[in-house]
Amino acid sequence: MQTLFKALDRLMRLDEVIASLALFGLFVVAIANVFMRYLFSSPLAWSEEILQLLMVWATFLGASALVRRNEHVLIGLLGDKLPPRLRRWNTRLFNVGIVMLCALAMLYWGLELLPFSRFRSTPMLQIPYTWIHVAIPISAAMMLYHGLVRLITDDRGVASSDAIADVETADVLNTKE
Repeated sequence: MQTLFKALDRLMRLDEVIASLALFGLFVVAIANVFMRYLFSSPLAWSEEILQLLMVWATFLGASALVRRNEHVLIGLLGDKLPPRLRRWNTRLFNVGIVMLCALAMLYWGLELLPFSRFRSTPMLQIPYTWIHVAIPISAAMMLYHGLVRLITDDRGVASSDAIADVETADVLNTKE
């Protein structure tokens, strides 16, 4: 059973790899299009479609990776003023809970969008929009998984920003001595 969870965790870490590759692909295609347009006066007609596909995948899988790493947008105004015990529940309720609710909405509406996407395709390359829009439910499912892992593990092994700041402060003090 433990090996199953380890394999599932490795699979769920692919979001960061695929998002990084999509971002790199965005860069390469955009630069190639700029060179072709301004140096050779012959822009790549298909570049906009590829850029759209890569941008959607990079955005949604990047968001999933941020949820896994707990680096997504957080609202800490209330949490900073609470006692430590309530702060933990506030973090679990708002940080993990709200992210999971948003991921559920993304999953639902992303799956609702897919049947309509199969009837459309990009004009130049004829890529079905299903390949573009499928990133939404995939990333939502991954976000739900990451949220469930965070709830089950009770944030063990997840360094809080306070703990990281304390370690950095200690490192700076140690280097000065």
